[in-house]
Amino acid sequence: MGIMQSIGVLLTFVLQIYFWMILIRVLMSWINPDPYNPIVQFLVRATDPVLEPCRRILPPIGGLDLSPMLALFAVSMLSNVIRGLFSGGDVGGTMFALGLQLLGFVHIALTLYMLLLLARGGVNIYLWMRYRQGRASMLDLRQPLNRFLFQATEPVTRRLRGFTPTVFGLDITPIVAALLTVLLLTLLEGLMNGGAAVAMGSGGGMGHMSY
Repeated sequence: MGIMQSIGVLLTFVLQIYFWMILIRVLMSWINPDPYNPIVQFLVRATDPVLEPCRRILPPIGGLDLSPMLALFAVSMLSNVIRGLFSGGDVGGTMFALGLQLLGFVHIALTLYMLLLLARGGVNIYLWMRYRQGRASMLDLRQPLNRFLFQATEPVTRRLRGFTPTVFGLDITPIVAALLTVLLLTLLEGLMNGGAAVAMGSGGGMGHMSY
């Protein structure tokens, strides 16, 4: 093993440890650990330099902090870049693989968001049916789950609401937004399948890429 490969292995190992540190901090946040514990303090000090910029890029939605997902993905991508560059592999192939991984990450995020939009559409239908029956039909935003669902989907549905007519008083903008998301997912799947076909057809270092 050459010097460059040894450096690559070392950097990759360090990034893998850092990946697990972020993941452990996320898991610990679910159990409210003792903030004065030395291990907890070390994890906070070690991971904040990455998590804080990620929080500015991806602020909390409905009280849910999604920045660790962005941080974990960034560390994983950086690890793959270093592994590809220092192993003497094809730089173009490495960047192509990262592009496919990024598309895969966006695909997963859009799929989750589509499910949220469908859930918001289901809530709208439920409230609309209660309204038609003459019963209370207000969304209780004091409930954390309702508040998260509203805050996560409202930025998109608000923009579509001016162009989407109601159906007998039913707000169908979440369903329309979900359908548009399906179109984006279909486009992404086409790009990913095309990229995978190119990778498989090129053989060599790119033949083993996955996303």
